[in-house]
Amino acid sequence: MIVRAAAPSEMDTVVDVLSEAFHEDPVSVWVFPGDARRAVALPIFHRAILRGTLAAGGHVDVTGDLSAAVLWTPGGGEDVDGDAFSGLTREELGRLAALFELMTKHAPGGDYHHAQFIGVRKSAQRQGIGARLLRHGLDRNGTVPAYLDASSQESAKLYRRLGFRDHGPAFAAEGGPSMRPMWRDP
Repeated sequence: MIVRAAAPSEMDTVVDVLSEAFHEDPVSVWVFPGDARRAVALPIFHRAILRGTLAAGGHVDVTGDLSAAVLWTPGGGEDVDGDAFSGLTREELGRLAALFELMTKHAPGGDYHHAQFIGVRKSAQRQGIGARLLRHGLDRNGTVPAYLDASSQESAKLYRRLGFRDHGPAFAAEGGPSMRPMWRDP
């Protein structure tokens, strides 16, 4: 399997991959309730996060067949222009603000790379693609630690197999599902 940097012309596909992969994610379901609304809101959200990743000097890696993508951002470089979320409802923005506040509070300090979103198209899931995609970024980042927030118990299991460990207790916005901060030393 080939893993490479996404080309500028592939950014719409990256948004599609992440939106499909996170459609049933517990955090996505909480932030964007309702399947039909989530199908509209997730591309807006992921496009904003993708732009923020690129603006911060991050990396967007994809598989050669574009079945999976991961966004890597330098630690602390996750600022996203609020206008980028135009099209989301006030309630969705409120849930996102509460979640982002907690994520910032639990994020580590210092030098690290943040794997913000790792997504695999439904038809390609459970084949080890996400693990290979993450390993590629971990290898590229070399001696710099990695951080991420697991949004499900299943994803936390994958990250543990790749050497991540819990980085403090799980947290949740009021009424939302728990997220697990995880850290990996090189």
